Amino acid sequence: MTNPRIDGINWKALKKGDIISHLEIVDYWRISFKDKEWDDRYSIQRIKEKIEQQREEIEQPIILRETKGELKVLTDKEAIDYSAAQANAGIKKHRKHTRRLFTHIDESKLDESEQRDLETKQIHHAFIEASADGARKHSLQLQRKGERLPKSLIEKSNLRVSDP
Repeated sequence: MTNPRIDGINWKALKKGDIISHLEIVDYWRISFKDKEWDDRYSIQRIKEKIEQQREEIEQPIILRETKGELKVLTDKEAIDYSAAQANAGIKKHRKHTRRLFTHIDESKLDESEQRDLETKQIHHAFIEASADGARKHSLQLQRKGERLPKSLIEKSNLRVSDP
């Protein structure tokens, strides 16, 4: 019997808790990205993103985590802490790069147009950072008082809608 899979990974049949081996990942890469060379630093991440996107398109989303050259389909319990940690890492990364807009760029070496562009980006990202920081502080204050965060925030956030 021939293998019905055409891309090295049967991504439609993946179930929470499954592990995709490094060999399967490399096979998938060679078939899906024929003209690109394998790169240990980025190829697995690219495959991870592609499979997650494909699963969202068929309305069967999964969360993958790369560990030691393999991809694990996280269980719902595992996905809670992993996704929360990734969200926190994204906020920290935004804070770091926003700070760099103010500290690592020498305005005197920019022309007038570039200075306006820098100022616009500084204001934009400082506003986002201030909002995130204020929300974080308010959340901590409520939790210290023993209060729960309002569930109405979930509906207002549009987070239940898939990314475009």
